[in-house]
Amino acid sequence: MLLVTIIGAMGVKKILITALLITAGSAAAQDNRPDGVTGATWQFGPLNRWAYTHIREVLPTKDIPNDYQTVRPLTGLNSAASEMEISLNGKTEKLSVAMDRNFIDGILVLKNGQAVVERYAGTLTPERTHLLWSVSKTITGLTAASVAADGLIDLNKTVGDYVPELAASGWGKDTLRVLLDMRDTSNWNEDYSAPDSTVRRQDCADGLLTGEMCLDTKVIGNYKFLPAVGRDESRFDTFIYKSGTTDVIAWVLEAATGKRFADLVSERIWKPMGAERSAAITVDVSGFTLASGGMVATLRDLGRVGQLMLDRGKVDDRQVVPANWLNDIFSQSGDASWSLPKAAGTAPYYRSFVWGVGDGKGTVQARGVHGQVIDVSPSTGTVIAVFSSWPDASGGAPGVGGAETDAVIQAVKAAIN
Repeated sequence: MLLVTIIGAMGVKKILITALLITAGSAAAQDNRPDGVTGATWQFGPLNRWAYTHIREVLPTKDIPNDYQTVRPLTGLNSAASEMEISLNGKTEKLSVAMDRNFIDGILVLKNGQAVVERYAGTLTPERTHLLWSVSKTITGLTAASVAADGLIDLNKTVGDYVPELAASGWGKDTLRVLLDMRDTSNWNEDYSAPDSTVRRQDCADGLLTGEMCLDTKVIGNYKFLPAVGRDESRFDTFIYKSGTTDVIAWVLEAATGKRFADLVSERIWKPMGAERSAAITVDVSGFTLASGGMVATLRDLGRVGQLMLDRGKVDDRQVVPANWLNDIFSQSGDASWSLPKAAGTAPYYRSFVWGVGDGKGTVQARGVHGQVIDVSPSTGTVIAVFSSWPDASGGAPGVGGAETDAVIQAVKAAIN
């Protein structure tokens, strides 16, 4: 064991480091495919803990290549703490205990651009990718920002202007700006617990979920599924979370550029960001790439995405994402019509596929079901990236869910600042 000192804004903190050893034998054991992984079971616990780190053995994917010649090093990894004590719910406990209780597969903390905490659990390793779920949406938004900066899309134009196949859909008359904030008029239903919801019907129509839940749904792919989603005028200019809206933006980007969405992410975000490893994205039976929740990446590259946001889109001397796009995200004052739960004293909002915490400090998050998070904190210079495998989309076990995972994030943040 080793005692290290971290110097933060609040003074000096000492954190106990326990070496994180992954032997060849244990790594091989983690790689063994468990019995029972099928199209009907891979999304849910306990099998999802293996599946999320082995997506390319479960589903078809398309590469999002990095550039090994331009990898941007993460400093501090050799001395980053793999264990620490945090204060949670009035008690002090080890980070490893909190991670186990919350099905957290990995956590990486960057402070002023330097790695200060890195720990893995479950079947995740530094080299393995993990499913991002809806954190993919934030990367889709950053990609759209780059495309817009080059004048290839106009946010004031409608979906139908770019994709005639969607002109009669629930999104067809809405502008791209409206879609990026999920204030569109599609009648999409995001209820993961309802088998007949749009989001579950999409899973089945894509061929990414099989079994009894999908017996009444034809496998047709998104290029046919999305145009059939209807419209609800009463939803206009009201934030309602809808995964399909992000997939529509991806289709628009493809139509506007003539390139596949995965290639756009690679060229405009992954390579210039300095990603350490290639990512990938799930592909449905029609070849549609699932921008709403299908990306896989390593924990370290997830941290790089958060650092890119914290640095207002700049990597060294290159502006990868327009600074004004990110400044706009960080500076929103809150959504007066917000109808979701919120913490006391906060003014949350949703902007350009990013969640604004509304804490008065500019904190924003990328979030995904089953416990995926990037927490970006300008006031502390901190990025915290988290991968998890909750048993179901919203938790699935007592004391497991978004509030509990966020409490771990805030406890870690407090411990290093």
